[in-house]
Amino acid sequence: MTAPGAVAYLRGRLLPVAVVVTLLAVPAVAAQQLWLPTTAGVLMLGALPATIAVVSVGPRRSWQIAVAAAGAGILAASFTGNAVLGALLIAGLAGYAGYSARYGNESPILFIPIVVSFVVISPPTLTGYNGETITGSEYSAIVGISLLIGGCWSALLGSVLTRNFQRAPVEPVSKDVSAGYAIALASSSGIATFIAAQFFPGSTGAWVVLTILLVMKPRSTDMWRTARHRIGGTFLGALVAALIVVAVGVLGLPRVSGELAMGAVFLVLALSVLTVRPYWQFVTLLTPAIILLRSSGSNELDLDAQRVIMTLIGTVVALAFAVGVREINHRRMVRAGAVNITH
Repeated sequence: MTAPGAVAYLRGRLLPVAVVVTLLAVPAVAAQQLWLPTTAGVLMLGALPATIAVVSVGPRRSWQIAVAAAGAGILAASFTGNAVLGALLIAGLAGYAGYSARYGNESPILFIPIVVSFVVISPPTLTGYNGETITGSEYSAIVGISLLIGGCWSALLGSVLTRNFQRAPVEPVSKDVSAGYAIALASSSGIATFIAAQFFPGSTGAWVVLTILLVMKPRSTDMWRTARHRIGGTFLGALVAALIVVAVGVLGLPRVSGELAMGAVFLVLALSVLTVRPYWQFVTLLTPAIILLRSSGSNELDLDAQRVIMTLIGTVVALAFAVGVREINHRRMVRAGAVNITH
């Protein structure tokens, strides 16, 4: 990158993203002081799909994504403990996102089932002012409100700070392709959600669903390229995160605060390259961001290894289902063509 290009990138993309990421924490910090401290994580989770939508497709769509994610989150929180209903919800959302590829809209919509899968598989624990665990309809309402606040705050920041961003062009696909894509997404993500929620509740199984939804693409060439980028970027990012964790320990730096600060830096860098640089660069930067931002001061290397394993599992599942559905589709079309010829 030339010096003028670097300056333009810094002013036009990196600085606005840095401001957005910094200000994203405002609702979470406010919740710690003024509302329920345990909602901080849900507020940040709600900001995820809206932030991705802001960067990739623009502020107007981010408001819609924020509202939709909150509504789906309320349903997911209502289904807590019911793996079947949770899996059906994820399958329905993923299928809708897949069919939206017909209009070129699937990319930001995919982050709705991604966020909701975390609520289904690893539902957040919320406690009231007196330390009692919140359950029932109150729990569902608080999850939905938190997701909505986080998402709308992100959309508002994006409307002000990212209006002139370069964004990816819309690339619609045919009706038949989008239908097959929807079936593959719904079946694979639904089954993965059920297995994780039923047999591994509270685990990092949502990363398998996340990987499936991000790796699977309506076009075969895009999907295989994304799979390679996803695996390679995750390995690279996991290595970077491990080196940072080791360095923090060796240098005797404050573990939690140091890792959270580094995680925020990597998140800024990841969002700044989204849609304008190769996908592996985004994944390489996002992986240490997620691992370090979830720092507890003791489990980072374990989280690092889990993310790599879940990415591998999710990639294999995505490729297997996509190839299977396309093969079935191909055979159906061949048979239909043979019938037409004989008649």
